[in-house]
Amino acid sequence: MTSPVNYSLPCITVTYSNGKYKATHKRNQEKTFKKTNPTNFELSEFDNAKKAAQDLIDSWELIGSGDGWEITAAGHDADKWYFTAKTF
Repeated sequence: MTSPVNYSLPCITVTYSNGKYKATHKRNQEKTFKKTNPTNFELSEFDNAKKAAQDLIDSWELIGSGDGWEITAAGHDADKWYFTAKTF
């Protein structure tokens, strides 16, 4: 049995500024989830960004979130990292 495809996976953006990684997910016009982490110099830039995104999804309360959320994909441009998440 296969799971239904969810075409609306949450997208988390992560920016770096002043030694901090800020993860953001705008859920709707009224609700934006945010999480800021200081740089961990033992981690790579990607791992710092991914940790900020994972910490954000570990802290949010979304309806139908099941047992939890996990990062499923990542990408970046010159300014931001982008992550998608799904329930597990």
